[in-house]
Amino acid sequence: MKIDPHRVYLYRTAADSDQVPFEDYKRLAYEALSRLELDLPQEGTIAFKPNITIPAAPDTRIITHPGFIVGMLQRLLDLGVAADRLVVMEGYGPRDRQAETRNRQRRSMHKPHQHRAHRQHAHAPRPPLPQASGYEDALARLGLTLTNHDDTDGVDVPLPEGVVFRNLRLTHHAARAGFLFNVPVAKCHNLSCTTLATKNLQGLALSPQRHMCGIQAEDAGLSDAELTRINDTGISVHEERFCHKHADLIAAVRKTGVPRLCVVDGMVGRDGTAFNEGSNYPLGWTLIGQNEIHVDTVGTYLFGLDPEMTPYLRVAAQRGLGTNRIADIEVFDLASGNRLDAAALAGHRHSPALMPVSRYEGGYYPRFRNDGSVVPWALDRVNHQRQEDGLELITAS
Repeated sequence: MKIDPHRVYLYRTAADSDQVPFEDYKRLAYEALSRLELDLPQEGTIAFKPNITIPAAPDTRIITHPGFIVGMLQRLLDLGVAADRLVVMEGYGPRDRQAETRNRQRRSMHKPHQHRAHRQHAHAPRPPLPQASGYEDALARLGLTLTNHDDTDGVDVPLPEGVVFRNLRLTHHAARAGFLFNVPVAKCHNLSCTTLATKNLQGLALSPQRHMCGIQAEDAGLSDAELTRINDTGISVHEERFCHKHADLIAAVRKTGVPRLCVVDGMVGRDGTAFNEGSNYPLGWTLIGQNEIHVDTVGTYLFGLDPEMTPYLRVAAQRGLGTNRIADIEVFDLASGNRLDAAALAGHRHSPALMPVSRYEGGYYPRFRNDGSVVPWALDRVNHQRQEDGLELITAS
């Protein structure tokens, strides 16, 4: 099937467990790509950006499964793409920072005043990201390695139209690639609500601009009070600026002119915070499309959430980067080649919804209420400011 830049393509497989063999991930990705006509360049590198945020094991579903990436790579190799053109990349800190982290961990292991059991639990160094994530062994099967793009040069992309960023420095592996595959894992996130194609692009920005969840140099003119106040959209200024940062990022990636495709690893999805707090659920699908907002809108909808209420999708749609109305997006089933009508697509939604949660007063609260409305991120900080301002507190229910 020829790819339409506005459509989203769904391919499904059987999944009845949250523990799925490596080969099943590989098969899902390979078969999905086999049903599409990939317009790949004859020259230049073909870059793959999985989501490997921390050194987590593949079955945690905190990261894109290496088997899924291997399936995509194998499809391209079978199409005749030379292995030396394939680059799988993630940013996990400059080499000197990694060395300092290891040294600090080794020093802490030998502090004499610490109890041995506590020391081993709190300070045992994690295996390096390529090994812990399973990517080192998986890619070695194909003669490839995981590239750390934090040890490489960046490309400055000017954004005179940006709302927060006036320029973004992206890894050259993405900004100067012949083609870019954006390969996120289907999971929730405490701030962005869903981690899909848009959130995964955050890893293409080099530090310190990459750290968009926190307060950055671009936010320096705003006080803590200003950042935590609720605006007229019902979220905090901090959260709205985060959404605009992601919209600026999409604009920057598109300005590079590099052809791209989003391919979501949705074999098993994860709710919760995006990290250790959450549960896994078999989904058995992949979503493919060129427009990040369209892919994320369909993915958020399949999670059981409302993309029109999801803040970053709402901001992106307002800025003309795509639509967040599920009824306006054509979704095609790659198995049948047919467009899915509203009833068929609704039949694939997860119930109960995969719910993002945020920390609050030592616990967690859902980011969406029962009526579908969004609860602001960092609610305790928001309510602390509202109390100081003499305003009614916001509840999570």
